[in-house]
Amino acid sequence: MNLEGIRVVELTHWVAGPVAGQILGEWGADVIHVERAGVGDVTRTNGPFYKGESLYYRVFNRDKRSVTLDITKPEGLETILKMIEKSDVFLTNYRVAFLEKCGLTYEKIKERNPKIIACYISGFGLYGRYKDKKALDMVMQSMSGLMDCTGDPDGHPQKIGTIIGDYIGGYQAALGISIALLGRERTGKGQLVDIAITDALICGLEWRIPEYRLTGKTTERTGNRRPTVAPCNLYKTKDSYIYIAAASQKMFEKLSELIGDERLHSPEFANNTLRVQNVEKLDAIVSEWLKDKTRAEALDMVEKAGVPNGPLLSPADLANDDYVDEKGVVFEIDDPVLGKIPTMGTPIKMGSGYRTNHIAPPTLGQHNHEVYEEYLGWDAAKVDEMKKAGII
Repeated sequence: MNLEGIRVVELTHWVAGPVAGQILGEWGADVIHVERAGVGDVTRTNGPFYKGESLYYRVFNRDKRSVTLDITKPEGLETILKMIEKSDVFLTNYRVAFLEKCGLTYEKIKERNPKIIACYISGFGLYGRYKDKKALDMVMQSMSGLMDCTGDPDGHPQKIGTIIGDYIGGYQAALGISIALLGRERTGKGQLVDIAITDALICGLEWRIPEYRLTGKTTERTGNRRPTVAPCNLYKTKDSYIYIAAASQKMFEKLSELIGDERLHSPEFANNTLRVQNVEKLDAIVSEWLKDKTRAEALDMVEKAGVPNGPLLSPADLANDDYVDEKGVVFEIDDPVLGKIPTMGTPIKMGSGYRTNHIAPPTLGQHNHEVYEEYLGWDAAKVDEMKKAGII
């Protein structure tokens, strides 16, 4: 496995940090999820539930081991620092102010392990005016400009339907850690990785900020249309919806030939710039052509014409589609409480290195004895002593 032998101490909760840790675990790293003593990761109590157990927690915490620890107590802090001394990566998405109060800043931990790769994920990063501001995904979507780009032109801004910021933050963190590990292999030096999720979302605004700074204008919301190319929209068929994206001149010509409407040869549709300017008329022609066709008929015709297209699918549609199984996007895992359950896989595909012996999402503190013995040499009596003291 590509990250086999890499030890990761993951002090995380919610989503972005656990996602990053899970990615590292998927590729062979030994990831220790440090959870709050007696309480655990907050997502353990978040729905949806299946047989009384959180599916929310299970989606983000595969391929890692769980220990409990109260890092707000001196003994707990010393315990995690000793674990960090013997690790390659420290990963956290707790707030900066909390970590400073506990004594888990980068400066503090690199004193204990100069070669550590320390990754801090937060809403706004380790510096800047908002570094101490609390943030959840929806807040970051709002402050990043992403929400303002989403929705109908005449409607309200809309959040993305999932916690996209946390996922992007998690993947950015895994990428940053991987780059830092490669750098350490070459230089022998550890490094700080600072991931601000809001910044990651701002970086995904494409051209909009440079456009505004140069022209004083910016691209407005366009609903399901792509603002820079046409026709590119979600269209209604007789029984459903399909997306058609004729994003080049050649694609538009193929679509025009398929539709066979002379109006598409009008000068107002001669090039992409004109098509964007006249998109209402253009979309009306495409919609008129589709109104008496079923989704299946329309998809078949557009596909044969060589124009990018796709059906509108719901999560339920995907759950019933073996595509997700074929690609390993969903696979079964043996859960210690629920038995065999489906879980979400990874979009990262390589020729080798991906874990085949997946570790199920652990129960709270499931690996206390084995991890503390491996890292710190504690015997069963020591583990029991620390548990009675409320430290683990």
